[in-house]
Amino acid sequence: MKLNVSIKGADKVMKEFIKRGTNAPGNVDKVAESYTRKMANSSGDMAPVKSGDLEEDIIASPRRLKLGVWEFGSTLAYAKRQEYEHRSKKGFIRKSVWNHRESLRKRIREELSK
Repeated sequence: MKLNVSIKGADKVMKEFIKRGTNAPGNVDKVAESYTRKMANSSGDMAPVKSGDLEEDIIASPRRLKLGVWEFGSTLAYAKRQEYEHRSKKGFIRKSVWNHRESLRKRIREELSK
């Protein structure tokens, strides 16, 4: 199961910064990586634990798709079932994304305003 968090219009903004010769795309990519890893760690910590495999899989999953675009999730077959159906830990990945969304937005705004 992969969960994508995307920012609309990010490609246009990144291209404009590249034209102007700023390092904003690289800095935004670093912020995106940092927050993706935070979200993955938080999700792994909140995941239901039987053997620990789900937690480890989520924490190890962040990967870069392209400049400024990162994803994390799980390759385990039961991850989606645990995310949406587990009685006590329902929505552990979604909760993590929700909990970090405002601070991610703030950090990206700070980076772009430099």
